[in-house]
Amino acid sequence: MRLIKQLPQSGFTLLEVMIAVAILAVGMLGIAGLHIVSLENTNDAFLRSQAVTISQDIIERMRSNREQVRAGTFNSLSTDNISNAPEVNCSANTTGCNNTQLATFDIYQWALTVQTVNDDNKRRQLPEATATVTSDDSQLFEVKIKWQTKQWVKETDTPFQRKATKANYSFKVAIN
Repeated sequence: MRLIKQLPQSGFTLLEVMIAVAILAVGMLGIAGLHIVSLENTNDAFLRSQAVTISQDIIERMRSNREQVRAGTFNSLSTDNISNAPEVNCSANTTGCNNTQLATFDIYQWALTVQTVNDDNKRRQLPEATATVTSDDSQLFEVKIKWQTKQWVKETDTPFQRKATKANYSFKVAIN
């Protein structure tokens, strides 16, 4: 009878491979979670940049028509209250517009921009956007943009949940 000499074991056992795969799977889940958070933050930054653009639009329109700023035309605006087109279309009028007509046209164009951004659901630019301009005096103005977003919220005795909330951007500017 011949004795078989046992060779030293080499390679991995099935148990070792399963443990390595489980550790890799947990790591991949962590990476996937970080990727989702990164996408959410990128979308939030995009929405905030849209709000900045909208607020900058009305500020530049106000700076170009200081006479109507001093007259108080821009002191209390809300995109919810503007629906009628102005009588004079300043972009198509060949004879030009006076400052009052231009202010009315600018306010309408700005409200239309907010509504267009709100209605463009293909790109989800600023869902359910509203914008306001307020001023206590005729020099310091506050532009507020609000829109619908989803955020992680923790309520008492419940785990974190993703819920629809209103995000906002507020900007104060002095126009002399």
